[in-house]
Amino acid sequence: MEITVRFPNLGFLFEYEDRTFSVLGFDITIYGILMAVSLLIGLGMILLCARWQKLNLNLCLGASISALVGGVIGGRLYYIAFSWSQFSGKSWKILCDIRSGGMSIYGAILGGVLVAALFCRLSRTSFWKMADIVCMGLLSGQIIGVWGNFFNREAFGGYTDSLFAMRLPLDAVRSSDVTEQMRRHIERIDGVSYIQVHPTFLYESLWCMVLLIILFAYRKHKKYEGELFLMYLFCCRVKGIQFVHKSLYF
Repeated sequence: MEITVRFPNLGFLFEYEDRTFSVLGFDITIYGILMAVSLLIGLGMILLCARWQKLNLNLCLGASISALVGGVIGGRLYYIAFSWSQFSGKSWKILCDIRSGGMSIYGAILGGVLVAALFCRLSRTSFWKMADIVCMGLLSGQIIGVWGNFFNREAFGGYTDSLFAMRLPLDAVRSSDVTEQMRRHIERIDGVSYIQVHPTFLYESLWCMVLLIILFAYRKHKKYEGELFLMYLFCCRVKGIQFVHKSLYF
């Protein structure tokens, strides 16, 4: 199977082995590694922000781990719920099979917020103060984590011939992700069929980077606890992630 990814209008060509590599006979996905790295970076940012604000690091760590667990569960359940045609009739074990992909950032945020809110209530900690810190970690992790979609050749946008247009081998993506418009513009290169689409992982990564810089600069000027978190949710909902994943796809 051809796995080359091309950016024709930028003149870039990416050739790599596959979605996985083997260590001592155990298959490890690049997606999984990027998820792990993004989680560690996000956690590091949370603890760093907590130290700057002289907050209890143990409580922040507890809230972060709680949010992480809730995020993984929420992200997987959300993905399954909105991709049910792929999972209908399969074993319940699909809930745990995330090594090959299948997580939703919307579900992860929702699950993480709910579990973190419960933790803060039980520990009598200000949820909104904690949320302002956690959203910085979320953005830091998302900058890296969304690149997992690139290596999995998934969650791309609709057809485009813009500067950042990305070509993916037709047989390397799920057939259900290929629209009629993409099929009408298939490119043949050396006998291989390519679809040409928006690289939504790149848009989202850059958007999260810009938003992180904005929130980081604004943090000393916030007027109330939770303001940064609400700004994060608003920006992701209105101009960022939803635009990338929905508006460009259809």
